[in-house]
Amino acid sequence: MAGSQKQKFLTLLQILYERTDEDHPLSAPQLVEMLAENGITCERKAIYRDIESLVDYGFDILSSTSPPGYFWGRRLFEMPELRMMVDSIKSSEFITEKKTAEMIERIKHLTSVYQGQELDQMNGIIGRPKNRNEGIFYIIDSLHTAICQKRKVHFSYYRHIIKGGRIASQKSHEFVVSPYALVWNDGKYYLVANYDKYNNFSHYRLDRMRNVEVLFEPSRPLSQFSSYSSTFDEIDYLKGIFEMYSGTKKEYIYIKCNNNCIEHVVDRFGLDIVCDTFDKNHFTLRIKATVNDGLVSWILAQRGNVTVIYPPELADRVRNTLASMMSQYNS
Repeated sequence: MAGSQKQKFLTLLQILYERTDEDHPLSAPQLVEMLAENGITCERKAIYRDIESLVDYGFDILSSTSPPGYFWGRRLFEMPELRMMVDSIKSSEFITEKKTAEMIERIKHLTSVYQGQELDQMNGIIGRPKNRNEGIFYIIDSLHTAICQKRKVHFSYYRHIIKGGRIASQKSHEFVVSPYALVWNDGKYYLVANYDKYNNFSHYRLDRMRNVEVLFEPSRPLSQFSSYSSTFDEIDYLKGIFEMYSGTKKEYIYIKCNNNCIEHVVDRFGLDIVCDTFDKNHFTLRIKATVNDGLVSWILAQRGNVTVIYPPELADRVRNTLASMMSQYNS
C-alpha cells in the first residue's frame, strides 16, 4: 500500500508538471482518468487530498476556476527565460546543429508540453552558420578541468583551406598552453591562455581545436607575465580586447567620437565610461586597450565617426590600413 501511494504521488506530480500550466489546467476527474491510464486507480475525492498534501510539501500547485482545475505554478525558469536560452543556443555558431537540437529538446522538458511546443527546436536552426565539430562539448569539459586544476593542455589547432573547390579543415599547429579562462565573444567561444614562448595572453577558438589533452604539468602563474596576481579578471580583460586579437600590453587610448555613435561606444565599453564634450557634435573618450588589428577594425567600422587622438602609432596604423585598402581599388 505504501509503495502504491508513493507511486500515485510521483505519477500525479509528473502529470501536473508535464501536462499542465496556467492555460492548461486539469480537473480532478481528468487527473483520475490520466492516473488510470498509468495503471493507478484513484477516487476523485482522493485527488483533492493528494494535491493538498503536495502543496503542504511545498509544491506550487495552483487551482483555476475558468477552466476549473489544477496546474503547476512557478517553475525553475519562466517562459521568457527559456525563450532567451533557446535563441542564444540557436545563434551560437560554435554549437553544432545536432547539439543545438538536443539542447533545445532538453530545455523543452523544463516546462509543460504545451509551452514546450512553442519552443520549436528546428525553426531557425537549419541554414545558420554552425560548427561541425561534434566533439566540442568534450573539449569544453577538458578545458574546464584544466583551468580548475591549473594544469597545462595540449591540443591540435585547425584552419580552413580550399580543397577541390570546397572548404576543408587542415591541422596547422600543435600547442601546449596554460589555460586561464573560457570566454564567449561575438557568438564564438575562446580559450584565453599563455604560450610559454611569449609574455602575453593568446586566444584559441574552441571550434578549431581537436584532441585536447590535460597534462600533469602545472600552468604558468599569472603573476609571471600579467598584471593579475592570482585570478584572471575576465571583465577587465575583455574591456581592452577587440575581436579577440592578442597584444603585448594595454595602454591609454584617446579618441574623438561623433555624438551619433554613442550607442556603438556603449555597446563596446559599457555604461561606466567617462566622456568629455569636445564640441556640440563630438565627445572624447579615454579607454585602456591593447593596440592591435582588432582595435583598428573597430575604429574603421565606425565609418569615420571615431578619430584617434592618441597614441600616434595607433593613428598611423589606421591611416596605413586605409591606404592599403584604397590601393586595392586604385590599382
